[in-house]
Amino acid sequence: MLWLAIHLPALPLEALSPGGGEAGPLAVSAHRGKGEEIIGCNGLARAAGIVTGMKAAAARALLSELRVLKQSPEREQRMLEGVALWAGRFTSSIVLSPPNGIILEIGGSLRLFEGVDPLLKQIRLGLDTLEHRGVCCVAPTPGGALCLAEAGRTLILRDRSALKEALCELQLNEFPLPAGKRSMLYGMGLRRVADLLALPRAGLSRRLGRESLELMGRLFGDNPDPRPLFQPPECFLRRLELPGEVASSKALLFAAKRLLMELSGFLAARQSGAQRLEWMLFHCGGAPTRFVLGLLSPARETASFLELLRERLERVRLGAPVRAITLRVDELHPLEGRPMMLFAGDKQGEEQGDRLLERLQARLGGRAVQGIRLVADHRPERAWSFCAPGSEPGEGCRGSRPVWLLEKPLRLEARGGWPCWHGRLRLEPERERLETGWWDGRDIARDYFIAHAEGGLRLWVYREIGGRRHWYLHGLF
Repeated sequence: MLWLAIHLPALPLEALSPGGGEAGPLAVSAHRGKGEEIIGCNGLARAAGIVTGMKAAAARALLSELRVLKQSPEREQRMLEGVALWAGRFTSSIVLSPPNGIILEIGGSLRLFEGVDPLLKQIRLGLDTLEHRGVCCVAPTPGGALCLAEAGRTLILRDRSALKEALCELQLNEFPLPAGKRSMLYGMGLRRVADLLALPRAGLSRRLGRESLELMGRLFGDNPDPRPLFQPPECFLRRLELPGEVASSKALLFAAKRLLMELSGFLAARQSGAQRLEWMLFHCGGAPTRFVLGLLSPARETASFLELLRERLERVRLGAPVRAITLRVDELHPLEGRPMMLFAGDKQGEEQGDRLLERLQARLGGRAVQGIRLVADHRPERAWSFCAPGSEPGEGCRGSRPVWLLEKPLRLEARGGWPCWHGRLRLEPERERLETGWWDGRDIARDYFIAHAEGGLRLWVYREIGGRRHWYLHGLF
């Protein structure tokens, strides 16, 4: 097995300021001992001399405009779970390692992604898009990969001997040992993990205890290291707190992309697609703004969802700035992977047509984009009905009838018994006689003809059976 560990050292800050950029000097503090201590800060704060481990009071005294936020373990856990959902597009074996680590078993995914390097490239690109600063390390044991990632090592180690060599290079303060044990080892003059392994095992066991030795065995691969896998929820429901009030659709789209990437990974892990995405935009006051993105066929790619959301947000009128976004998907549809076709077939054309219709519906509204289907009725004006795009075409009359019918038949002038429209029309000999509709009070009695006008235009005309036998234009071919 091969494991990829992702360490997120800036997660406390990223959880409180997702996509916040460098709006100003910002730091995160946590209660340590007798006071608040800085555990993370952005680039502007570091440039002013703020460092991790500094007392919050001293940091404020050093930089008066510094904004210090209290750590939120709940938000960090939710964000870590979001990264795990997104990582479902790469593997189904995912392990959470709080407070800021995630481990993926990638041995079974290398063939799909054509090797470790292309896979790592996609993961790093995704982390950048999610605006996470991540350290990635690949190793044959989950604990060893995570230990090296937490130490800032970006390595690709394929066997246990290379892993052991890399772990031995670590300083003791980079090795996961209890603080008391580490202090004792420092007192003995040990500084590196290699120094630790040089000690006799019996004496090492007495000094460190059985649990520490078992931990070392798991890191090096001498002992099994079973870890519970992350179990994604049955349905997708994610909420994103924005770093500030957002009033523009462009900024909302940028923030919502994180949720769509998480959804895409969630669907990929379940080999499913989504057709109905429910969005809620929460404001500082008043009721939230709700809307639904509907798709004609199940999909799971971030790009498809993002394009539809961009079209839809242009139609949303925000009564107040947005502070949080929620995305919910309750129904999942099986979406098995399809083999690549040598030649683009009808299926590819259908998918492109579906994507176009979805964009039109998102931009214009669902009622503005309709499908048409046949109805089993011989009366032309009642032989069709509107339907959802992509619905079954229905069964009905499929004779020589035009697609374009006039909303109301146009009465034509007759000369010598022949219909005229910009001149005398020439009629084809075949006729279609319709005498029907007596059961609902909308009966008709007509003879329909295909007529030819000057210039080659083909028309669909009829003459009343009975009465004054007027001629009418009903459709155009």
